[in-house]
Formats: sequence, structure tokens, C-alpha cells
Amino acid sequence: MTTKVSSQKNVLVSLQDILETEIELHQALREQLQEEASGFGVLSGNELLRIQRTKDKIVEQVIRQEAKRISLVDQFPRLWPQQPSPFTLSVIIQLAPTEQAKALRYCFDELQNILSEIRSLAEHNSLESSARLKSVEASMRFLTEGSGRQQATYSGSGELQHSGSKVSRTSV
Repeated sequence: MTTKVSSQKNVLVSLQDILETEIELHQALREQLQEEASGFGVLSGNELLRIQRTKDKIVEQVIRQEAKRISLVDQFPRLWPQQPSPFTLSVIIQLAPTEQAKALRYCFDELQNILSEIRSLAEHNSLESSARLKSVEASMRFLTEGSGRQQATYSGSGELQHSGSKVSRTSV
């Protein structure tokens, strides 16, 4: 029986380690999103690409950690055969001894908070990026539509002239 308890404790410790690593990775992702959010209109294209590459690398690491966590949680039915599936983090916390349960609860709560912040930042950044893209598209449209026209000039009477039409300067 002590081998089973030892195995249970080991998987709980491993789960806590994985969750703590996930917290660190999500914190790093949040920092990148914050840098991106504060840099709109200030950061160069290269700096934005650097941030994007860093975010991509962090997400890849998160995916690997989640795969480890899923693989580890797959061992739980064997170690706690009396407990019906699914083994969610909430269920696992209830199975853990008090001290480990507290640590796992902290990890769970911290991850939930960070993920909420990440969602909010990502949504904000998405809206900001979309607005900037629309602005660039409008500028491009203006430039390409205007490229077929002659250069606008003013007549002696102060009227804007281009493509044969006249627009009064006061009506603009």
C-alpha cells in the first residue's frame, strides 16, 4: 500500500511541477502581450515580429507542457481506481493531501487568473491590430486610386484642379 501512496504522491508532485512551469510560461506570454499592447504605434515592424516569434515559442512550450500534463493525468485512474473519471484538476485537488491540495489549488487559481488576463490582452491586441490594418488598407487604397489621376494643382482663382474637374478650395 505504501508503494501506491508513494506513487500517488509522486504524480501529484509531478503535476504541481508541470503546473508551475505552465504558470511561468503563461506569465511570459502575458508579458509579451503587454509589450505588444503598449507598443502599438511605437514599435517597429521588426520589433513586432520579434514579439510574435517569442509568443510563438512560448505557445509551443505551453503545448509541450500540456501534453506532459495530459499524459500524467492519464495515470490517475490506475492510482485512484475508486475515483470515477474524468480526472479534472478540481477532482485531483480533492484527492490530494492537504498541503499538496493547497499548492495545486494555488496553481489552478493562478493559471485561471493569468489565462483571463491573456484573453483580455489578446482581444485588445486583436482589435488594435485590426484597426491598424484597416488604416493601412485605407491608405493603400487612397494611394492606388490616386495614382491614376494627375497631380492636383490650384488654378489662379484658388480652385483645386485635377482630372479636368474643379473643386472650390472653400468647399474642401
